[in-house]
Amino acid sequence: MINKDYILRLAEQIGYEISILLRLRKRNQYEDELLAIDNLLLKYTGMTSRFINSLSDEMLLQSLSPLGKLNVDAGLWIASLLKEEGAAYDALHNSHESYYRYTKSLYLLLELLYQEHVPFDSELYQETTDLIAKLTDFELPEQLEPKLFRYYEQRGMYAQAENILFDYLEHHPSKDMLEAGHAFYERLQKKNTADLELGNFSQEEVLEGIEQLNQFTI
Repeated sequence: MINKDYILRLAEQIGYEISILLRLRKRNQYEDELLAIDNLLLKYTGMTSRFINSLSDEMLLQSLSPLGKLNVDAGLWIASLLKEEGAAYDALHNSHESYYRYTKSLYLLLELLYQEHVPFDSELYQETTDLIAKLTDFELPEQLEPKLFRYYEQRGMYAQAENILFDYLEHHPSKDMLEAGHAFYERLQKKNTADLELGNFSQEEVLEGIEQLNQFTI
């Protein structure tokens, strides 16, 4: 688990840099903001925006995980700055470019929250919620949905996790996701009624979900 004080210090440093970016955005200096973001990425990660955005989400994650574990510093800087880059493109009415920044940022945040077991009171969860909200009206990339499924279960949001599970299986039949679904319902069967209700779920819905899942053959 990431040390809470460490996250706070890193978030404070990132927040200071983002406050400067926000001032540029408020003055409608979007090109200057994009240039500043590129300089910050190079300064704190050694990579430019162009290079980062040329990589697939999976390749980016691999490049940040040389020993099989995500580099928290670089991952958080990139996730935070890509989100701001997406906002700058939003302000320029370029939803195509903003979409890819938001999805890549969310991909990294979801992986970081999973690998590091970040405390639930961390601001990173609000950042994740904000990104999910920005992508509500868009179709999510295939590689993002399993991580979002895992995230919702991790947060105890079982109804949302189930929605992601069946949407994914319907559009991207996958043996791995099918097995993940069975394991998901096995875990839910061990939970009490109160825990399920907190996740907007019930024992009856668990049984219905298992029955529906059994109809998938891959």
